[in-house]
Parts: sequence; structure tokens; C-alpha cells
Amino acid sequence: MLKDLKILNGEMPLEFNSMNTSYTINVLNKETELKYSYNIDKNDNISIFGNNLKDGLNEVVITVYNDKEQMSYYLDVYKEPTVTTSVLKNNYDDLKVKTEPEIYVAPTIGVICFIFILLFFTLLFRKN
Repeated sequence: MLKDLKILNGEMPLEFNSMNTSYTINVLNKETELKYSYNIDKNDNISIFGNNLKDGLNEVVITVYNDKEQMSYYLDVYKEPTVTTSVLKNNYDDLKVKTEPEIYVAPTIGVICFIFILLFFTLLFRKN
């Protein structure tokens, strides 16, 4: 039976208890295997299965055994998936925004206003 188990490169929310046989562990995506330290009796042996981690959920089984008995501990290890990002070119540098209007805008607005006032004046003060 395991007396103590510590996960060195991951996060185990529950404190280890030798009578609890199921744990959940979170590791970062750069980890390829679970690193741990443990304490067992002098006559016991330990066997670990499934310690090569892939993205997502992995199951690691730690079995402690001797000539008379064995006990297995099941670790559900969640490895964060690798996220691929892309770098986009900043297009804001290429935009050319004009802050001054074109040279013909002011005279055009003036002519349109003059025609509108003239039209309104002739319709309003026309002799019947």
C-alpha cells in the first residue's frame, strides 16, 4: 500500500489518502510524463502503467504489490491540449486616413446650398 504520493509536475486537488484509490490530476501541455515521489513499505514493489501522456484525458495506474496482496491507484490525468495560434499582420499601419477634405468639397456644398435656397425662394414667393 502507498503511504505517500506527491505529484511533482502537476496539480492534485485532493490530499493523498492511502485508502482513496482514485485521483484527478491536471498537468500543463508541455509535460510528456507524470513525475511523482512516493513512499512504500520495504517489501513492496511498485508498477506504473500509462505514464506517457497525450493531450486530453489519460489514465495512469499505480499498482503496489508484494507476495500476499496488491493495491491499485487510478490517476485520471488531464493534460491541456496544445493550442496553435497564428500571427496576423497588423494592417493598421497600412491604412492611410486623410484628415483634410478634398479641395472641391467646400465649393460643391456651397453651390448645392445656393440652388436649394433659390429653388425654395422661387416656390415660396412665386406670383399666382
